[in-house]
Amino acid sequence: MIAAGVVVVVSGVLLDSTPLVFAGLVLVLLVVVVLVSLVVRRPDLDVARRFSPGRGVAGWSVVETLSLTPRGRSQVVVLREGLPWRGGPSAESATVALEPGRASTAVFRHVDLVRGRHRVGPLTVDLVESFGVGRRRTTVPGTHELVVVPEVLDLGLARESRALGDGARRQRGQSLTGAEDDPVTREYRRGDPMRRVHWKASARHDDLMVRQEEQHGLPHVRLVLPTSLASWDDATTGPGGAGRHSDAFEWALSVVATLAVEWGHAGSVALLTTPDGDLVARHDPETTTAFLDALADVVLDDPAGPPAPPAAAREPVVAVVSSLRRRDLDVLLRSRAVGASAVAVVVSPTLGFTHTARSATGDSRDAPLGPDEVAAALRSSRWRVVEAGAGDAVADVVRGAGLLDG
Repeated sequence: MIAAGVVVVVSGVLLDSTPLVFAGLVLVLLVVVVLVSLVVRRPDLDVARRFSPGRGVAGWSVVETLSLTPRGRSQVVVLREGLPWRGGPSAESATVALEPGRASTAVFRHVDLVRGRHRVGPLTVDLVESFGVGRRRTTVPGTHELVVVPEVLDLGLARESRALGDGARRQRGQSLTGAEDDPVTREYRRGDPMRRVHWKASARHDDLMVRQEEQHGLPHVRLVLPTSLASWDDATTGPGGAGRHSDAFEWALSVVATLAVEWGHAGSVALLTTPDGDLVARHDPETTTAFLDALADVVLDDPAGPPAPPAAAREPVVAVVSSLRRRDLDVLLRSRAVGASAVAVVVSPTLGFTHTARSATGDSRDAPLGPDEVAAALRSSRWRVVEAGAGDAVADVVRGAGLLDG
């Protein structure tokens, strides 16, 4: 418009045409007025974010709905959302016309989510002038936390529990005042043995009710997952150690999350630990949400958590590992309790990554062993070993290996 205005002014001067000179000056002044208005104007918006589903799943997508209510004049804006996750494509821009006192919405679909706890925002707003000759980019403060958890497969393989109680919390809440014909009861839940059904109470409530007077501790199973960078050959790091990521580790995290939740359906408690015995997370039938949130927070090479309780006799162990230092392997082998079954899923990274010895010292116990060596060592110690690739379907590995079988 400025170039056109200058051409019109010059043409008016050459042709001695006052109207042309005036028209050219109007074009130039219009651009100046637009730019000045953009400088003094700021977006005055109330922004609300809503995600569907409320928690994201790694590798899947989430729909974000933005609700914008302007407090000023009518205006047209172009919106762009700030996405913090690694490798996430930028959200496509959305043009929205805002009317004072009326909420407008914009919808974005974010794909290929990365596990973690993300702050989505702030919102980038482009103010577009009515004439379309200028725009101003600014940001609206405010972010929203989006939790992206590992993918959990619903395999439907959970077995009905055997005389299981309802956990420590239910034990603490148990009343001791119930009479013989009026024991403390609760509604029937999946996994409750039918022999504990209280038929009189069920008839009164018109629903299955079970007794709570006999309480038992929940059986435990132990899951082992390395959380050090050295244990995953495809691990990468960003500047300053940030952005630590491994596709093989994310695959392994999906496996242990699936196993823990499935065992929870069967009434068991799962303890997720590192090979050194540090507790990563705990899952029981009532804490699935908190357990998955804890897994969303797991970062490779983060400081270790508190020590996990020692393994009980006959407590099953399932380890999902790849490369291991010799001393970590030794600790893992010793962690197996007396009479306990032990299964190891040994994960090989996707094609393009090969194991390389990474030892900062001369201590041979710090030299990592590759997946093949780890599998051989575990077999020699009478572990059942299942070899898998990070590109295999989690459901196929869990079903094919019988990891949820008795």
